[in-house]
Amino acid sequence: MRARILGATIACIVRSGFAAMTVESVIAEAGISRGSMLHQFPTRLDLVVATADRAMHVVLQQARDRAGAIEDPFRRLADYAQIVWDTQSLPEGLALTEILQAAGWDRELAAAIRPIAAIVEQEVRDEMVGLATAAGIADIETMVARGWLLVSSARGLIIEHRLNEERPMILAAIEEMKASHRRFCEVVKRQ
Repeated sequence: MRARILGATIACIVRSGFAAMTVESVIAEAGISRGSMLHQFPTRLDLVVATADRAMHVVLQQARDRAGAIEDPFRRLADYAQIVWDTQSLPEGLALTEILQAAGWDRELAAAIRPIAAIVEQEVRDEMVGLATAAGIADIETMVARGWLLVSSARGLIIEHRLNEERPMILAAIEEMKASHRRFCEVVKRQ
């Protein structure tokens, strides 16, 4: 039931945006009773925090899985911009971006998701350290920072891309993000 509700919440956020997502819209999407919802999530904040937690972990696991499917360690790192774009574009990534934007103005939401975000940030750091080490990169901290730059860039470009998926400037920026990361990896590897 919990997974069904979280999936419905993600669907509602992706379809209508965070501000328009209500407990009632999630109940309708999930096809459940109000009592079932309140048993799992007594408040909207509880629901959103659990959704953010699930979304963060799904995106991170999908990134790990996609990176793990690339045999060559350097190519795995160099292709990470594409992996980030793909995983941040999943419904969970889109919902997460919406929730993070809302946390910018909702202090209660920000405080509630901060502990989850801290855990995920450490997991992302560990992932980037592992990718960089396996690829033979000496400057690990630079690659960790680069990983966060990729995530932040992808989220910003996703916001722009969702306004109109055919905008040439945004499509070019997405491709440049990927190409720039590959060039960066080539330079860092030579150092």
